[in-house]
Amino acid sequence: MHKYIDFGFMTLPSMGVCILIGTIIALTVLFLIKRYSSLTSENLIDGVLWAVICGFVGMKALFWIVEPSALTLSTESWGAFFTSLGTLLGEGMVFYGGLLGGVGGILLVCWRKKKNFFTFSDLFAPCFCLAHAGGRVGCHLSGCCYGMECESPISVFMHNANRLPAQLMEATFLVLLCIVLVLILRKNKHRGTVTAWYLILYSVWRFIIEFFRDDDRGMVGALSTSQFIGIFIFIGGLVILILSRRWGKDVPLPKTENTLVDNSNLPLDKDNTNDAVFDSNEPSVDALSDAGQIADDPTLEADKLKLDEDADADKQHTEE
Repeated sequence: MHKYIDFGFMTLPSMGVCILIGTIIALTVLFLIKRYSSLTSENLIDGVLWAVICGFVGMKALFWIVEPSALTLSTESWGAFFTSLGTLLGEGMVFYGGLLGGVGGILLVCWRKKKNFFTFSDLFAPCFCLAHAGGRVGCHLSGCCYGMECESPISVFMHNANRLPAQLMEATFLVLLCIVLVLILRKNKHRGTVTAWYLILYSVWRFIIEFFRDDDRGMVGALSTSQFIGIFIFIGGLVILILSRRWGKDVPLPKTENTLVDNSNLPLDKDNTNDAVFDSNEPSVDALSDAGQIADDPTLEADKLKLDEDADADKQHTEE
């Protein structure tokens, strides 16, 4: 186990470092796949900032509620203070607290920007998997969330026994899940489809992997806390997937955002070759009359009457 990483001038918890690396990779992927969404760069930046801030607050707050004794800082020296501060912020995080906090942050942005929630969540779900995967690697280094005792080619020695690397198995699954969600996103499915599949697939995986874990994580009857919560997440994902078929599709933005479209090279309609094009600079009275516009302009109506009178006079002159 490697609970801390020594940078020479500062020692930081490996959990926090891994989550930071995972988040950086997730943000990189986010801006690579944003072309499949109608969100602008400004929308993405707002969503990321609020999701990260609220998500971090959520997972730390829920941990401190469960473990209030972790709220301690050392004042022996500046080095000890910053080390304890890094431990306070970098260690002890609850996944579901971060998930709820991140959802709350996105909802806040949607309310401010008048955007659809699933437009954000469909794009963020694959990237969230990568940040989560980084956290699971941190779990492996820290020695938490470990698997059951097992003698196998992939077993790792941890807590005085060879154990199944449940944390690394979940990290691998999350990377694969990210790829699957991006493929679904590329097909331009209805809003909520990507979010629904994320909830369904992750809850199923989490329910299964919990049977192979051996750490103390709380129980609700015969199920672990995560398995119990996962049942409701699975049901919620199914409901969203069914309802998403009634929702519209998210139309991606053009490749160049906020750029006027040049219509000069567009082909003209053969049946109606541009209503605004005439032989002279002024529109003809007959053309306007056919469009029903003469009644709205008294001057044009008078011109029409005058032309009719002149035509009648010429006709009478010709007959004589």
